[in-house]
Amino acid sequence: MAKAPRKPRSRRRRIAALVVLAVALLLVLDQVGVRELSGRHFPQTDPLSPTLRAHVETLAAPAWGGRVPGSEGNAAAARYLADALAAANVKPFPSLGGYLAPLAEPSSPLGHNVLGWIPPEGPGEPRGTIVLGAHFDHLGNTDEGLLLGADDNAAAVAVLLGAIPSLLAQHPRPYGIAVVFFNTEESPYFNTPRQGSQRFAATLPKEIGDLSSIRLAVVLDLIGGVVWRHTADMIFACGAEKTSGLPAIVDAVREPGLDVRRLGIHAVENIPGYAPQPFSDYDVFRDHGVPFLFLSSGRTPRYHRASDLPDTLHYDRMARTSRWIASLVAALAASPPVVSFDPRGEDLATDRDTLRFAFDAAAKPWSSIPGTGPITAARILGDRGRLAAMAEPGHVFTPEDARAIERASFRLQCLLYRYPVCFTL
Repeated sequence: MAKAPRKPRSRRRRIAALVVLAVALLLVLDQVGVRELSGRHFPQTDPLSPTLRAHVETLAAPAWGGRVPGSEGNAAAARYLADALAAANVKPFPSLGGYLAPLAEPSSPLGHNVLGWIPPEGPGEPRGTIVLGAHFDHLGNTDEGLLLGADDNAAAVAVLLGAIPSLLAQHPRPYGIAVVFFNTEESPYFNTPRQGSQRFAATLPKEIGDLSSIRLAVVLDLIGGVVWRHTADMIFACGAEKTSGLPAIVDAVREPGLDVRRLGIHAVENIPGYAPQPFSDYDVFRDHGVPFLFLSSGRTPRYHRASDLPDTLHYDRMARTSRWIASLVAALAASPPVVSFDPRGEDLATDRDTLRFAFDAAAKPWSSIPGTGPITAARILGDRGRLAAMAEPGHVFTPEDARAIERASFRLQCLLYRYPVCFTL
């Protein structure tokens, strides 16, 4: 006797069960071997790491209340940084008569920027000034609790302090080096005349001259955090594409164990659906046509949270970054001056390559970014496909490619920050 055919309903049930099983498997595989990291997962082995950690723990101590502008904690942090510069044998600008530069004249209730000066030395005419800057203020008490700002931005301050011995050891020095710790970078001062970097640019010490004498401004922000193992040894160098000659110098500087990847500043600032939004103190230099480089490891879920604490930072990577910055300054001294700042400059091929490096890993379940869900995973596959298409031989970049790069960059930042709309664009 012939068997009766299987009922279509039974087949549909099996298909539905397989789909549910596949989705469940995707959810499981998505996080197999994937966990959110912090500095606790990276033992300190670099000789410089304990010094950097000591700076961060001092600046982000609860007693200083988050270094809020106008507070005693902010003033104490400024004095600490002045003392640290003096201890490192960095002198104040003679024209200022000290390390503290008030944010307004004759005095400011918000506090001071902290400035140190390493003058040029050696034969030949000085070639201008290199500015190395990072803000030291933070937010303090908020609805989120007491925010101490270890990654934002005590880590960057520590990295610059860690670079100083190597900078002082460089001879000759055709450039003067200004080490600047900006105040009032956080809201509500950001992008206003009260922002510390705006004040610095408006009242340059006479040893620097005018803004045209600044050959490069290197600004650090959010340089110590880590979430994803694939980027644990990476920092992003943004803005080099705006200055001829600078990308080649950045690419040539190497530090063992540190992966420096260039990324266009447009890929950081251009959030789909919004006007471009600058993120740190580099903006004032760009606005005045000064070559700049913005260094960051990116936001983490601890950004502007009470969980942004000293023990969450990757101190060995910070130590390598200190040495990389000193090597960058040496490379600048050995190279022709960087020139021809172009606010429209771009390097979409490098943007593509940097993001492909990230998305090739993010698309694999066993190496995905912690917290990636199935919908976002599908979006990531689309991003990876678009980036791969841009690498086809003979490809000519279009404005739509630039927008696709910006969307992919935003999704990467969004996931590392654990922002809840990563799948929407």
